[in-house]
Amino acid sequence: MYATTSTLVVGDDGTTLVVDPAVTAAEVAGLGAAVARRGWRPVAVWSTHGHWDHVLDGHGVRGLPRWRVGGSRADDATWSTARARERDDDAALAEALATYPQDAPADVVAVPPVPYPQIAGTDLLDWPGPEVAVVAHAAHAPDHGALVVVHAGVLVCGDMLSDREVPLLDLDAADPVGGYRAGLDALAAAVERFDVASVVAGHGSPGDRDELERRLDADRAYLDDLGVGRSDDPRLADPWVADAHAAQLAALRR
Repeated sequence: MYATTSTLVVGDDGTTLVVDPAVTAAEVAGLGAAVARRGWRPVAVWSTHGHWDHVLDGHGVRGLPRWRVGGSRADDATWSTARARERDDDAALAEALATYPQDAPADVVAVPPVPYPQIAGTDLLDWPGPEVAVVAHAAHAPDHGALVVVHAGVLVCGDMLSDREVPLLDLDAADPVGGYRAGLDALAAAVERFDVASVVAGHGSPGDRDELERRLDADRAYLDDLGVGRSDDPRLADPWVADAHAAQLAALRR
């Protein structure tokens, strides 16, 4: 679904951090089975943000600690019910499940917006695996948290820097375009700080450093185009992306 990429950060002893397990029940179960076949040991799940397709549960990850960038705390049941409603209202998911009736939507699990585990005085996750730094920003969602796997030079950026999707703004933010620019700047600063060599987007294909830089340029150009109300971004050839683009233009004009 949605060309979604789930990421596993695995230590030498098999300790594993699961990032964004998605999207259908079969996909989440398949991910859990693949991890088990390799003898890896999941210890926690990181959600890059709180949209429904990034807070899913199922075989192989059920019962694990869940982390994401913090904010004001909300009632767990209310929050998870709202995410489940978003999942159930998703037309593309419904179409996919109608095509594959043996599948089902994955369960939504509560991921309270509490401060992410960190080593005091740093932005590093406090977990027993490889060194992972958190890059918090509010570009696509108010609780977005990308990860840098430091030793590997890999940026796991959630719903950013995609070769399939244009920047999808948080239209509830006070300054959706400005906030997105700030998020891109935060990611670009992390790329330089950690000498990042490759990028893994939440939707689309991974890319090397040259591709990462190209996507940064493309996303900034798209934001510039929003200001004049037009864009020739090739990602708009996808009808779903074109519809999202049209909705963003309409919202920004109001």
